[in-house]
Amino acid sequence: MKDFLIVFYSQTGSNRFLAEKLAQRLQADLEMLQPRIKSIPVLLLLNKLGLNPGIRPLKQNPEDFKKIVLMGPVWMGQFVIPLKAFIKQYNDRIHRLYFATCCGSYDEVKDDKFGYEHVFKKIKALMGEKCVHCEALPIALVLPDEKKKDGETIMNTRLTDQNFKGAIAERFEEFVEKLKET
Repeated sequence: MKDFLIVFYSQTGSNRFLAEKLAQRLQADLEMLQPRIKSIPVLLLLNKLGLNPGIRPLKQNPEDFKKIVLMGPVWMGQFVIPLKAFIKQYNDRIHRLYFATCCGSYDEVKDDKFGYEHVFKKIKALMGEKCVHCEALPIALVLPDEKKKDGETIMNTRLTDQNFKGAIAERFEEFVEKLKET
């Protein structure tokens, strides 16, 4: 049995950036979720309506891995369809799940309507004890203080090798250590 499978969904590239960096650090297998519908507006609408068109089957079998790291966005405080579909489709094959998100929310508003903590609670409710840890890596961590709460700046910022430093890099390293320890 292998140690890690990193499964990710990314529309803008920031969660892909983190997934690739994590896979490299952990020498893990990497797989991208492929939703059956690719249109963001349609996915947002379906998400709001509670409908789930599902994802295409993975190439890897999650059961062959000790730990699964699921990475993807939080849209307006919502657990997005491709991530939800992954858990629904593969829950019985997951031994231990870790979830991480690069999101537009930030720590001070994590419990607000659009905060990431709502998604963490949903994942923990769906996975029970299999969900070992959830981690937020907000895009605001790469922004200067005066831009950390500017919604437009947050929505237009993407993680890159140039801005992946400071607070976000430190939080990422802490997450890597948690993955290795637990």
